[in-house]
Amino acid sequence: MSNARSSVSLDETDRKILEELQRDGRVSFRELGRRIGLSGSAVIERVRRMEAEEVIVGYAALVDERKVGFPVKALTYMFTNFNNPDPHISDKIVAIPEVLRQWSITGDSDYCIEVVARSVENLEHVLAQLARLGKLSTSVALSWKEKRGCPIERSAANEEKVY
Repeated sequence: MSNARSSVSLDETDRKILEELQRDGRVSFRELGRRIGLSGSAVIERVRRMEAEEVIVGYAALVDERKVGFPVKALTYMFTNFNNPDPHISDKIVAIPEVLRQWSITGDSDYCIEVVARSVENLEHVLAQLARLGKLSTSVALSWKEKRGCPIERSAANEEKVY
């Protein structure tokens, strides 16, 4: 996914809808309207517009990797001898099932790759596949906390300073 997309104009009501949907993507349009003070049909119209503008790009169940047998998580940084980003390399990286995310990055490496594994041995196997594509530097996560969702920009009038 490219970062070249231009932003779209969102009003305060759109932002409230996005915040609620990020908290609960299964909420009904009627209930969402009740929460933010709109009719269900007005919510439907706004959500459909944000889907068409690709502000909302999908809906998914969030799964705890540990509870489905993937207790090992690692970040690996890859340096390649190819152009960055290289669609061929990117496609090979994300084709590996244990790869959750990959970013083309600046700095000493070309890619940052988030990997989950069933065991340390499984992680070794995944890293061996990735090593065919470039030089790796890997860190295994000892613990982690996740924050889901994108921060929704608020208008200056409603902005609270946090220090």
